Order: sequence, then structure tokens, then C-alpha cells
Amino acid sequence: MIRLVRAELLKLRKRWASYVVLGVLVGLMALIYLLIGLAAPRSAGGLVLRFPDAYAIINQLVFGLGSLLAVSYAAAIGGADWTWGVLRVVVARGEGRSRYVVAKAIGIGIVVVIGACIAYAAGILLTMLAASIAGASAGAPFGPTGVETLWMSVVLGCIVLLQRAAIGYAVAVLTRSQVAGVVVGIILYLGESILATVLTVMTLGAGGFGSGIQRETQWFQYLPFSIGDSVMDAAATSLPSDLGDAFLLPVELGPALVVTGIYLVVALAIAAFATERAEIA
Repeated sequence: MIRLVRAELLKLRKRWASYVVLGVLVGLMALIYLLIGLAAPRSAGGLVLRFPDAYAIINQLVFGLGSLLAVSYAAAIGGADWTWGVLRVVVARGEGRSRYVVAKAIGIGIVVVIGACIAYAAGILLTMLAASIAGASAGAPFGPTGVETLWMSVVLGCIVLLQRAAIGYAVAVLTRSQVAGVVVGIILYLGESILATVLTVMTLGAGGFGSGIQRETQWFQYLPFSIGDSVMDAAATSLPSDLGDAFLLPVELGPALVVTGIYLVVALAIAAFATERAEIA
């Protein structure tokens, strides 16, 4: 298994996608922070660009926007084996199918975590730069409170990224296509967000938009992509990113982590099972 993982890491190191995806994320973050720094007045800049509160914004960018890129990246890498016929060669060489699928998933996970850490470090630097442009103080990113928020954000955020990347990977293996895996993975990610918003509006409407039901946890918060939002809510207090964050009570961290882990394991199990049952000419 270790040999297979090392081989996957060597291949991923040579893939342009590993660098392009990270570059896109950091580039978009730089643009967003530049706009914040230029547009935010001194008082507003102090609210969103001062640590440790600023970690919430970094979380939304690295683990929110980054999730969409992680799903696409994992799907592209996972589907490439079918598109390029690599799996046929691997099977002919005598490698176990499930072991190969899991090893590739581990390799993708390692690259995703490394990329997330690099993007997070860039986010800290960009926050300080944007605060300087806005004429506000960024505070101490590594103060006592900041360090605790930092490590919780990185650890919990990477868990969420791995779970979402695993779903994209499983979709690519099921569709046996690089392009289809990316497209379907993105549709699932965006579609669940739209579904959760619609269900939130329906829930609030049924409760009269003011009867207290908005502070209850709803079943759809346990959906594959939505559950990660509850995990991230425990890392750093953030501005609401959607109606669910604004009006619904997040799932507690313990159950949220368990459900997130279950989705990750199930996604890998589905990918391994689909590969075992596939007919490879």
C-alpha cells in the first residue's frame, strides 16, 4: 500500500492540475482580499480583517470555495484512470483493484491537505496585506486565541475537504469518466446547496418566520455537503454564508464529525466496490 501511495504522489506531483487548482484558489483569494482592502473603510476593515475573527473569512475561502475545487480535482484525477486506460494496465500487472483505488484516494487526500495548508498560509498573508491597504490593524494572527482558532480551523477544514473530495472521487469512478466526474461532482455540490436553501425557506415559512423553529437543527443539514458547514461552524465564528447558517442551529461538532467520517468511508467503499465489479477489457 505504501508503495502504491508513493507512486500516486509521484504522479500527482507531475500533474499540472495539482498546481493549476491551487493557483486558481490563491489567485481568487488575492483578488477578493484586494477588493476588500480597497473597498472597506477603516472601521469595516477592522471587523473582517482582524485576527482571530479574520480566520472565519479565510475558512470560507479555503474550505468553502476550496471544496468546489477539491471535488473537481479529485474527480479529474480519479476519472483519468478510466479515460486514459490506466486501470487496465494496473489490473494486468496484478495489483489489487480496491487497494489501488484506496491508495490513489490517499494520494489525492495528501495533495489536497498540502494545498489547503499552502492556501491557508497565503490567506493569512493576504489578510494582513488587505488590512494594510484598508488602513486597519490585522491584530496578532498567532496570539493565544488566534493559535487555537488556527489549528481548529485547519484540522476541521481539512477533514471537510477530504470528505468532499472523496465524494467527487467516487462520482468519477462510478461514471468512469474524467469529464463526467467533474461535471457531476460540481452539479451535486451546487445542487445540494440550492436544495438546502429551498428547504430552509420552506422550513422557515412553515414556522411563520418567527416562531423559534429557525433555531432547530433540520434533517437536511446532515446531507453530504451540508454537514461540513456544521463542522466549520465549530472552528471559527463566521458570517452566515447562506440561509441555513443564518437561521438554523448547526449540528453539534461530535455528531457532525461522525457523519462526515461516515460519508468519507462510504464514498471510498463505493469507489472500491464499483472498481471491483467493473468489466475492464
